Amino acid sequence: MSMSINNPTNISISNEIKMKSPCLNISKIGIVSRNYNDKEDFSESFYDILQYLDSQGCDCALFSLFTLLAKNSLNLDILRFKYLRSIFIEEFEKKDNKRQATCYIVYYSENGNSWKSHPFTQMFGSISNKKPEYLKEFIDEEVPNKRIMGNALVLLCGESNIVKYNKKQIRVEDIYGILKKIPNNTNIILNPIHDRMTRFEMKKKREFLSENNRIVISVWNKGKTFKNDRIDNKSPAYTVFYNGKEKLIKKEHYISKNDPSIEVAIIETELIILK
Repeated sequence: MSMSINNPTNISISNEIKMKSPCLNISKIGIVSRNYNDKEDFSESFYDILQYLDSQGCDCALFSLFTLLAKNSLNLDILRFKYLRSIFIEEFEKKDNKRQATCYIVYYSENGNSWKSHPFTQMFGSISNKKPEYLKEFIDEEVPNKRIMGNALVLLCGESNIVKYNKKQIRVEDIYGILKKIPNNTNIILNPIHDRMTRFEMKKKREFLSENNRIVISVWNKGKTFKNDRIDNKSPAYTVFYNGKEKLIKKEHYISKNDPSIEVAIIETELIILK
């Protein structure tokens, strides 16, 4: 994966400025992915996608990571929607043909017209090189202060590795206690990803995180080049789990004139729970 994240070290999280998280009430989520080799980012189609999701009654738009180049930052002044109330994106830069994530931003609004931003950064992709104290601080500080937003929790890409697969016991374990930090009314975990994670335990972890009536939604970009030079172009570029089981969600009949690789799916949380 040609990317890096802003905080690859064990720098204390509590040294960062704390900010109040928005209190969201998400119920109908539009998830959007693309092939990141076709266009440099979503910018040419971004506002058209938002208008489409709004026309379908979505209150939330969740994009795969590497969403917008920093130079193509979202223009809040032109956002006017009937239903959309939250937009989840990642800004990034591209240097020497490598993508580097710079900031994750949740844009939110009470009325669809006046918008605010809630920024944070991905703290890790793997826990193998992280001290237990750092991971505990992620759980105790980052999660409750920045990542829990009303009925939604955001885990960026490999942060889902905060739960660990035990090979001997053949099960996923919550050794750092993230589940204890999730309030009962926070029943949606949004897990946007840079590109496909192929290790078998990743699905096991999403399945585990969705237990006890939670919905876990992951969405990623196509286009990753694997070690055998095979390029990922497999659909769908997302998974949805509820209460320990994977749910199949059909793609929307949305076609972007600027980027035909873009795929859209819509998740109605009430229908997921009833199925």
